[in-house]
Amino acid sequence: MTQTAPTRQSARIAFTSTRRAPAGRIACVALGGAVGAGARWAITTAWPSGGAFPWTTLAVNVAGSFLLGVVLAVGARRSVGWLLGELGGVGFCGGFTTFSTYAVEVARLVGRDRTAVAMTYATVSAVAAIAAVVLGAAVVHRARDAGLPVEAAP
Repeated sequence: MTQTAPTRQSARIAFTSTRRAPAGRIACVALGGAVGAGARWAITTAWPSGGAFPWTTLAVNVAGSFLLGVVLAVGARRSVGWLLGELGGVGFCGGFTTFSTYAVEVARLVGRDRTAVAMTYATVSAVAAIAAVVLGAAVVHRARDAGLPVEAAP
């Protein structure tokens, strides 16, 4: 059975394969998630968001979104894309980024009568995270188009 290279469109949509054993997929997600959550904990412990604006959570979520864009673009073109996607994408990036902390921080800002800051944070977070995913994938596509070795190892 010959495999055809995915188009850029398909590379943006899916990175997992259903042919892998569920236990292996769960292990990849769990391992990546543990490392990602540990990295997030280390960063937020070193630089807590205790000020007027939750900069640390914003930075972590945007960085994780950029990395997810890279993972999707690199992993979708190789036979190990499922591994990279599950370990790095779903696992690491899922554990590293944090929607729940983002939501709690928005609620806390509203609770402290800082509604304008809360809405600014909510909007900037969503827009910046989406832009970061697109940018991460674009960087990989540009590097690939320039002939740089950006493929995941077989």
